[in-house]
Amino acid sequence: MRKKWLAIGLAVGISGALVWGIGVSASAENAGMEVYKSALHQTSAAKSMTANAHLEISDNGAKLLTLEGVAKVNHDEQVASVDATYSGTKGTGSFQAFREQNQVIVKKGDSDIYQVMEVMDWGHKAPKNKEDGPPAMMNHLTKTLFGNIDSWTTVENLPDGGKRASLGLSEEQMPVFVKVVGPILYSKIAEHSQEKAAASEKGLPVVLPSLEENIQVDQITLQATIDENNRIEQQSAEVHVSGVDATGEKHELLLSLDISLSDLAATTPDSIDLTGKQVEKISREDMKSRWKKDGWHQSVSQ
Repeated sequence: MRKKWLAIGLAVGISGALVWGIGVSASAENAGMEVYKSALHQTSAAKSMTANAHLEISDNGAKLLTLEGVAKVNHDEQVASVDATYSGTKGTGSFQAFREQNQVIVKKGDSDIYQVMEVMDWGHKAPKNKEDGPPAMMNHLTKTLFGNIDSWTTVENLPDGGKRASLGLSEEQMPVFVKVVGPILYSKIAEHSQEKAAASEKGLPVVLPSLEENIQVDQITLQATIDENNRIEQQSAEVHVSGVDATGEKHELLLSLDISLSDLAATTPDSIDLTGKQVEKISREDMKSRWKKDGWHQSVSQ
């Protein structure tokens, strides 16, 4: 399985989480951020959970990529599992991944080979900040880069006793940092998807349009639904990007991500018995070598 295309989904999910999290840490006054931060801490205390994720990328209304996956995590036991399927402009596929103590096991849907990769110690934890929050300098830095992103957060009380926290940013409200970095990041990912599509049919399952002019992040919408027990049960994000290609055609891309959490404190990740199976071991040195060869879009197999 090639891991390159998965980096798109991971980057989007991580970026959304960072933007949301930065807003949380940067504000001690905004009620919406305080509500979300409280629910985030309560949810994290569960230690184990199941996440159902759905990711889509579309261009002018036409779907380019759909990714469906279920992740089960138990932080105390240091184990996790992922079962996912995808459908893109270059085909469909699936994969499974298992996190066990000091290794990650990956299997592509149509392959009989289980790849086993060494990982760093998951049990290592950074020292807890005495103030139970980010350093003042970090707060200042995020404020400088992202502006008053926290001021656009709202909270709605739901009939079942829960809450819905929302963040909506239009192009005019977009932080300067996002305006600058967003188009650069998109251009790099689109360029990579096209290079791999031209070189091999085993590259990314989606080819993103190359935008030459007026590339911009038009809108970002983030939302979290919090249950009556003050735990997050659903999070979603939408990112709108637009631009014009070399032929003068305008493209409006939409990336949407939806994650539902369940079985908090009651999740048991799936496991795999490698007895009698074809195994390919990949050492940390192999991973470093492949990383240097192909940058952050490293491949874990051909």
